[in-house]
Order: sequence, then C-alpha cells, then structure tokens
Amino acid sequence: MGYRSLATLISRYPRFIIICWVVIIGMSVAWAWKLPDMVQDHGLKLARGQAQAVELILEQEFGSPPDPVVLLFNKHPNTSEIAFRTWIQERLAAVRTLPAISSVVSPFDVNTQGRMLRDDQAYALVHMDIPPHRMKHPLAQLREVLEVDKQADLPGTVQLTGKTVVQEDVNRLSFQDLERAEIIGIPIALIILCFAFRGLYAACIAVMMGISAVITAMGITSLLGHYLELSNFIINVIPMVGMALSIDFALIILSRYREELQQRYANRGKSNVERNIHMQRELLQQTLRTAGRAVLFSAACVFLGLLGLLWIRLPMFLSVSLGATIVLVLALLLNVTLLPAILCLSADRVFARITRTSGVTGQQTRDSTLEHSFWHRWSAIVMKRPVWMGLVGTTLLLCCVFPVTRMDLSVPDASSLPARMESRQASEQIEQNFGQQHISWLDIIIGKKEEPLTASHWETAKHKVTKLQQDERVVSIHSQGDVSNSFIRLTVGVYGEAGSDEMKEWLRQTRTDDVTAMPETIPIRYGGEAVYEDEIMHEIAQQLPKVLVFVMVSNYLVLLVAFRSLLIPLKAILMNLLSLAASFGILVWVFNEGHLGMEVSSIAIMIPVFIAGLVFGISMDYGVFMLSRIQEVYRQTGDSDTAVQQGLASTGRLITSAAGILLAVTVPFAFAEVEGVRQLGIGITAAVLIDVTIIRLVLVPSLMKLMGRWNWWMPGQ
Repeated sequence: MGYRSLATLISRYPRFIIICWVVIIGMSVAWAWKLPDMVQDHGLKLARGQAQAVELILEQEFGSPPDPVVLLFNKHPNTSEIAFRTWIQERLAAVRTLPAISSVVSPFDVNTQGRMLRDDQAYALVHMDIPPHRMKHPLAQLREVLEVDKQADLPGTVQLTGKTVVQEDVNRLSFQDLERAEIIGIPIALIILCFAFRGLYAACIAVMMGISAVITAMGITSLLGHYLELSNFIINVIPMVGMALSIDFALIILSRYREELQQRYANRGKSNVERNIHMQRELLQQTLRTAGRAVLFSAACVFLGLLGLLWIRLPMFLSVSLGATIVLVLALLLNVTLLPAILCLSADRVFARITRTSGVTGQQTRDSTLEHSFWHRWSAIVMKRPVWMGLVGTTLLLCCVFPVTRMDLSVPDASSLPARMESRQASEQIEQNFGQQHISWLDIIIGKKEEPLTASHWETAKHKVTKLQQDERVVSIHSQGDVSNSFIRLTVGVYGEAGSDEMKEWLRQTRTDDVTAMPETIPIRYGGEAVYEDEIMHEIAQQLPKVLVFVMVSNYLVLLVAFRSLLIPLKAILMNLLSLAASFGILVWVFNEGHLGMEVSSIAIMIPVFIAGLVFGISMDYGVFMLSRIQEVYRQTGDSDTAVQQGLASTGRLITSAAGILLAVTVPFAFAEVEGVRQLGIGITAAVLIDVTIIRLVLVPSLMKLMGRWNWWMPGQ
C-alpha cells in the first residue's frame, strides 16, 4: 500500500515535488560552503577522561592553557648569537601586541631554565583566547607580525607548529583533497553511468542526485556546527558517502525503471504506454516496489552501521555518524521522490533509446542477451565446481587477512601531514632537538577542587615522589613552584613513547599502586599525551566489540525481514566480515609495512572503525539488490540454480557499474595529502574491490549452489 500511495502522490504532483527540492537545495548551497569553517579538530577527546580533567586544572589553576602555538626560531649560520637573541625578543614583543594573545612563554624566561634554548634554535609558546576552529585569521596575523612570508635579510627564520596549527593545516588540506576528488571522481562516475545506461540524460540525472544530496547534507551539517563539535573528517566523509550511495541508489532505480519501461513497450507498444497515464503510474509503482524496496533495505543497513559508531563516546564518531546519516537520509529521499518525479515528466527523453526499439523482438533479444552474457556464463562455471571455487576464493581472502595480526595503530599527530609542511617539520625538529628520545612527559595532579591543601596532601605528594624516584623508568621529576590553593603538580618524564605497550603497562601499574598505597580521599590524576592516547585507545578497544555485535545483529534482522531466510542474511554478514578483514590486511601491507611507495607509518586508530561502519553498510547496497533479484526469480521458477544464474546475469552489469561508481568516488581519496584520509580511501577501495570480485563473483554463487533450496529456508514457510 505504501508504494502505491507514494507512486500516486508523485505521479499527480511531480512539478510541486521538484520545486520543493530545488528550494531546499538552493537554500543549502550558502551554508554548504561554510562547513570547512565550522569543523574543529579531529574530535578524539574523551570528555570524562583524566587527561581532559588534568588539562582543565592546568588551565584554571596554574595558568597553563592547552595546545599553545609553538614558534620555532632557527638561526642563520652567519648570524651572531646576540643578534639572534635580540631578534627573538623583538619578535615576541611584537607578538604580545596582538589582540588574540593571552600569554607568551619566552625561551629567556627564568622558569624555563634554558630548556627552550639552544645555540642555533629556540622555541616559544604562544597562548590565544581563541577556539581551535577559529584560528585561521589569528594565525594569519601572527605570521604577518613574525614576517614569515616577507623577503628580508633576517637573523633567522620562524616556523609555526603545535596542535592548533597542525589541525588548521589538516583542515585546509582536507578541503583541497575533497576538491581534487570531486574533479576526478564525478567525471569518471558520469562516464560509468553513460556506459550503464548507454545514454547521457540518465547519467546526468544520477550524478545530479549525488551532488544534490552532498550539498544539502553539508548545508544542514554546517548549521548543526553551531551546536555540536564537528570533526574535520566530515569534510571528506559526507561527499564520499553521499556521492557513492546517492548515485548507486539512482542507478538501481533508473535501471529498474528502464527495464519495466522496456517490458511495457515490448508488450503493449509505444503509443499505448505514452498515452496511458494510469500505465505510467503502474510503471512507477512497480519500480518503487522492487528497486525502491531494495534501496530502502540497503539504506537501513547503512544506517545501522553508522548508528553503531555511537557506542564509542568520542566527538569524532558522533559527528561523522551524524553527517553520514544526514547524507544517507537525503540520498534515500531524493531517489524515491525527486528522481521518480523527474521520470514522470521526462522518461521518454531519459530513455529515448527504448522508445525507438520497442516490440516483442526487443524482449526476446534481451532474454537471449542475458543467457549469453558473461555473468550468466561465469555463474555457470562457478556453480559446476562450487567446492573448488569456494576454496580458491576463501584462500585468496585469508591471504589478504593474514597481515592483520601485525596491525600497528596510533592516534594521529603532525606526522599525518606531508613531509613538506612547515608544522610537521617544526614539530619533528622540536621533538628531536629539545625533547628526549622515547620519553613521555606526564602531569600528575594531587588534590581536589575547592578543597584546601592539608598535611595529608603533602604526605601523599612526598610518598608519590619517593615512589617515582625508585622507579627505574622515571628519568625526570619537576615539582618546584607548581602548587595552587587546591592542587600539587608534578611533571614526570617516563621512558617509553606515547601509545606504546610499555607506556600503557606503566600507567596501569602506577594507577594500581596508587589505589593500594594512597588515601582514597586524596585523588591523583594523570595527564599528558601518553595518558590521552591510552584513554582514546582504551575507549575504542572497549566499545568496538559492542559496535560489531550491534551492527551484525541489526543487519541480520533487517535482511531476515527482507529475504525471509535464515541462511542468506548470515552468509551476507560473514562475507562482509571477510572482506573487511581482508581490507584491513591490505592497509597493514601498504602503510605499516610501507609497500606501494608509501611511507612506513601507523594506521590512525579511527580508520578501521570508520571502514567497518561505512563499508559494512555500503557493500550491502548492490548486494541487497542482487539478492532481491535472485529471490524474485526463485519465487517465479522455484529453481535455486536458475534463480542464481538469472539473478547474477540481470544484475551483473548493474553491480559492476555500482562498484565502479564507488571506486570512482573513493579512489581519489587514496591519493589525498592527509594520511588519515588516504588510509580511509585505500581501505574502502580495497574492501569494495574484494567485495565485487572474490565475494560476488566466486563465493556468493558457489555457496548458493551448495545450499540449494536451503538458501530460502525459513521456519513456518
């Protein structure tokens, strides 16, 4: 009843529906371009974590704002040390005059004890009363005052770095990556669609659906940025997901409409179809009942995959899930309302090729073409040797999965930028020349807010210092003058890199010792980069099993309703898990092991989660359509083998085109400059390639053959 009512509504008021969507899309354009200014950092912050609490205490109690801008001064070889120091002091004096500056820590301050100064290098810390996502203009002013971009005979050079500067560079490069991907991906998708439909009109309409969904979603998300913390990743995720899903949805609906229209011309003749409005309504209703239903279930699978990300309590996953969900809903609505409305008014122009080749002969030719197509012949080959083909496909997948055991994950930092970027170069120089290799610095805070320090606090601090001095992995302890009314601060250097297993073990053991040895009434908190990374990785590792269980169970229930079968949903989910694991193995091979010319690097901690959430649903897109067609033929013939062969043959070209569109949209991101985006692009590309080749061409037909009628078994039917 729902499909009939929707088809009736669209066929009666197509112009009104088109006008409504034009107004909505037009209003979204202005806001869409503001999205890059609304995003903040990557969003990997645990709001209730100790690292965040310590950061807040340091800012409020000790006047140490988080994430300062770091100025790295490099002396020219022919400059004297006195001239170099004088120049630094002059530049810092000019920096202090800027309105956004709250404080400046100079390398010549007494309390720095010379730790920020060398003969040929020095660095200063600049604190600004500006939110991180509003730093573009203040940073431009800072660069102008420092004369970074001016050609002059200066005593040295200045480089800017720090988390806020790195994040500003990441946001800027992410938007450039997006523009580059659109310039490359959209024309390729258009060419694929022209091949699929053998016409330009239908291809342009499908691309228009994708662009409309992305622009509208970016506009809505930009408005939400006033109320929510948005991760910079949505700049790439929304276009990637929106273009892929919306164009695929349009491809499925247009292909089915074209097929139904072709059958009507073959059975009733051209004039009877064009002049019969009731027939056009039936045509639209049948398209929505079949292709529209497949699109709806596909969208449900994607939605549940995105919903599962919310188990992880980090702003990044909330904003990415929200942005991708918005573009998913818009892609669905556009393709089941706007697209049919356009077809009601101009189907004869969109599918002009069919109107010139009507008749029974056309239908017979189509049936004959399917029987002699590559997909029909290939499925017959696989189904003759289902055991051997299944073993070959499984072996190939396991070979790709094997490297996963060596996966190295990390929280992204300045190394995610290209080596040519100033902020990365300065960060690496400071770590190399001013820090100690393989040392992590921690802030230990003893005390409770609004509770004055007592003798018990000092006794606790003394006991803690004694314990740290006995620890062979502690290389440095600073505590001079770091006291407020309620807190005692210790700055400790521990041997071990942030995010390493040895640092995780040290933190776990130290916290355990605190519980057994210290009074419970006096809390001890740990902060710093090592604690921050440990909390992020712990949160993701703890919540990821919940995400996977939720996504698998919910997708199984959706597919159970869609296909009325116990085994088909189970097979689909297992195949998806295999393709995901294989794509993770390829990521390890490319990035952790440095193949294909890539720099050896860790995989960003959120990338496997994003790939799992996005691909698990997206790969269901054409999979659901293929299984729907197989089920349709099975209900007509009752023959499982015939259903598989005809289903694969009739959807083979469509699935190839859909996968091609996914690749056209995602492959350009594999060449992005930001490493996290590059990893996401390569991971999704690998998953799609594996899914459309090994899974769809080998494992699906072989398993369907082996199970026969059991594919469609359901208790009570």
